[in-house]
Amino acid sequence: MCRPTISAVICTRNRGKSICAAVASVLANDHPAFELIVIDQSTDTVTATALQQFKHDRRLRYIATHTKGLGIARNIGLRLAHAPLVAFTDDDCRVPTDWLRIIEDELHREPQAAVLFCNVLEGPHDANAGFIPGYQRRQKVVVKTFSGKCRARGIGAGMAVRRELVLALGGFDEALGAGGRFPSAEDADIAVRAIAYGWSVIETPATYVIHDGFRTWREARELAARDWEGLGAAYIKPLRAGHWRAGIVFLYELLVPALLEPLLPLLRLRRPRGLGRFIAFLRGSLRGLAHPMDREYMVYQGVAIHPMVIERSL
Repeated sequence: MCRPTISAVICTRNRGKSICAAVASVLANDHPAFELIVIDQSTDTVTATALQQFKHDRRLRYIATHTKGLGIARNIGLRLAHAPLVAFTDDDCRVPTDWLRIIEDELHREPQAAVLFCNVLEGPHDANAGFIPGYQRRQKVVVKTFSGKCRARGIGAGMAVRRELVLALGGFDEALGAGGRFPSAEDADIAVRAIAYGWSVIETPATYVIHDGFRTWREARELAARDWEGLGAAYIKPLRAGHWRAGIVFLYELLVPALLEPLLPLLRLRRPRGLGRFIAFLRGSLRGLAHPMDREYMVYQGVAIHPMVIERSL
């Protein structure tokens, strides 16, 4: 196999055989030189067993680790990748056959871009029973300023980065993301940190992933609290590091989507919905202020990383 020019990474934990659809869709890509790395933080061997069906595909690398946390898993994939570009999708997503090729083309067109987000489409589901998180942008935008970041809200289910550059920025903050001290927003965090250091962020509709991660409406409140707490912890960091212009991102998130949008139903004499965002954002901000931080890289300190990372054949 020739040396890959782009690596794909899927991080997973205790999803069992459901990851197989994501893996199959990436391996079906028409890109001529790529690898797929699965970072498995599972506490059992169900996922490893399920992936046996792909064991003859030399493009697949399976990494078993005793770590916990999406930020840590993303960094393991980043450090082990052989290619200069690394594309991430989730274990409950599917990608089109030209996904990696388009991502590579988009990043080559924008050499100052450190991070790319593509559209995340909702898979088939019953909207009466629940929802699937997604994100769609109709036109491409290259975000170079904090003010531009206010409206750029790409999500990590469809994300790519320049490997060496992001590692030089300190990698993903391992305190952020599902399973971390702050349970979300490692994707938003790496974007705002890249902008802080003079790099740009692409949001493109040129490609997409299909997200099958269904949540019931009962789960929505818990998910929102997790996400907004993570955003608060992420967006307070540039201010702590002296990047005062980042205050526009912090204030926008706090005052517009977290406060004003939930209050809009009052104009129709209806009960406000979603004010928990405001509380969760403030909680994450205050917790972030109290947590030790590396001011140079803008990452939280004191995250325990277990050394057991094993690459093995399936």
